Amino acid sequence: MTNRLVQVTERAPAPDTGRRALGLAGGLVLAYAGLLVTALVPTAAGLLVTALAVAALEVAGTLRAPFVGWALSRIGLGSQWRGLLRAVAVLAFLVRTEAPRSWFVVAVAGLLALAALRAAGAGLGEVVHRARKMPVLSRGLDLGRLRVPRALPPVLGRHADTTLGCPDVALSAGAAVAVLAGSAGPLVAGAVVAAALVLAGVAVLAYAAVEMRRLSRARLRAAVDNALAKAAPEVAVHFGSGPDTLYQLEMWVETLERLDVSVLLILRDRETFRHLGPTTLPVLCVEHGTVLMELPLPHLRVAMYVSHAVSNLHLLRRRGVRHVFVGHGDSDKAVTTNPFLKAYDEVWVSGPAARERFAAAGIGIDPARVVEIGRPQLDEVAGRPDVSTAGQRVAGRLTVLYAPTWEGYGDEPHQTSLGAGGRELVERLLAEGDVRVLYRPHPLAGTRDPGVARAHREIVALLGGHRVNRPASPERLAVPRDDLDAMATPATTSRVEEVTARAAWAGAQLADRPGPPVHLVVPGPDFDLYACFTAADVLVSDVSSVITDFLARGRPYAVTNPAGLPEEQFIVRYPSCRGGYLLGADCAGLDRLLAAGRGQADPAATERAKLRAELLGPAEPPALERMRKAVAGS
Repeated sequence: MTNRLVQVTERAPAPDTGRRALGLAGGLVLAYAGLLVTALVPTAAGLLVTALAVAALEVAGTLRAPFVGWALSRIGLGSQWRGLLRAVAVLAFLVRTEAPRSWFVVAVAGLLALAALRAAGAGLGEVVHRARKMPVLSRGLDLGRLRVPRALPPVLGRHADTTLGCPDVALSAGAAVAVLAGSAGPLVAGAVVAAALVLAGVAVLAYAAVEMRRLSRARLRAAVDNALAKAAPEVAVHFGSGPDTLYQLEMWVETLERLDVSVLLILRDRETFRHLGPTTLPVLCVEHGTVLMELPLPHLRVAMYVSHAVSNLHLLRRRGVRHVFVGHGDSDKAVTTNPFLKAYDEVWVSGPAARERFAAAGIGIDPARVVEIGRPQLDEVAGRPDVSTAGQRVAGRLTVLYAPTWEGYGDEPHQTSLGAGGRELVERLLAEGDVRVLYRPHPLAGTRDPGVARAHREIVALLGGHRVNRPASPERLAVPRDDLDAMATPATTSRVEEVTARAAWAGAQLADRPGPPVHLVVPGPDFDLYACFTAADVLVSDVSSVITDFLARGRPYAVTNPAGLPEEQFIVRYPSCRGGYLLGADCAGLDRLLAAGRGQADPAATERAKLRAELLGPAEPPALERMRKAVAGS
């Protein structure tokens, strides 16, 4: 339902049960069944066709649906066993066709040679893989004269098993043609061609293994240490989670580039390192805590943390550094008052409401350690032109942004409205006739609760399935082959440049146009949430930081109440929502929101303006300037 990371990595590929994956899996099973049947019947033409089909589906499955290959290996049908099936098919075919004994000698010799070469290739592939798995990875650092060998193409890198196994189709084809022609020549030619193709792959792997001997771990560590000494980062931003929550760091990158101070991004996960978007900031990926603690960072003054990852502890042990939690949004969710906040020297928040939230939670945070910096990401959002002046609004039509949150990490119920009235809400909005719906769910919505995932699919169907997909930037198109390739990729595009270009593109995509309303499903996290703010007249959301950020636009919003709490109790529990209209599971309160969006009665306007100052702090000085002062310690 959201943008999943479906690829071959050191972890298992993300579960993929879509039509393509199921179709490839079913086709592969049928092709192998056909191969064995045509070998036993026997049918020379059938063997030739099914052998080619097996090879094509093996390649397609590896490249397009990696989960299929992983799942087959988990049930005992890995590439080695499938190779054995292909070999058995060739020998069975020769037996059934009563081929001369000399043909068996050729076939067995060819199969043994292929098995030996594939074993050598697998060994060399493992050598190359281990040599390229370095303890420290970097991006955007000047490594001097250090030469990093280019990674092998995927066909001989991640997919070497399949690539080295497929050439045996030449042997199968040779056997089929030999029977049709009544001559051993095609069988010999097939065996030679298959062995030559595998030998070529093994030679390439051997060359890559020799190349990697020139790049030792010690040389790479020394080059990274020298590069860090030259960069002299004063601020480090630590992110210890995986790629599914990368948005928590991504929302800060543009702001960090604007800080006018040397900043280093420290990641603790290789997949996250590969998927981090373009930035001119230097990036380090360090998986092991001992390696991180040994890094020479003599100029480091401030360490920032955007989430409560367990690996935060490794950097928190560094003395002489101011450790600061900046989070990834301001809301009344329970996670924002996590007692682990006491582990940091300071907690940077948006506005004074956070202080009251900490005091009410009783988690023992010293108010002197709480620093208000506003939300630097919203400086630009607050200054964007209104849709009515930007030519994006059709007269008489209201654009409603529905941005529900997800189920959350804990077991606290009713965090998202998707499963408790989300579909009914969208149906009610569509029934208005003069309303256009932008639907932007949380990137993780539906990952824990099947009911929420089902509600999401139903809403997408209601909206006609119209999706907005952001085109990749040039750097995102050039996906590195592996971690070391990412190191060698120069940082040519800053996040500031990318965000500016993305905002312009998003504004054009979300603009309302004359004619019947076109409802849109806007996927995250890549698509700019703030562009949705600009295009929307009103917002419907759950208790989350989306509400806080939307306050920068000053427009009406509604907060869902999936638990059905009385309004007085809801406001006490979630005070940051009192500037909006409470929306019950039966859509009670929606009329008031729509009336406010249409310029009619808006009784919450005064409270909304007051709440903006409490949650986001004063409009002047700009939040970015306040953050710069906080970094400087003044």
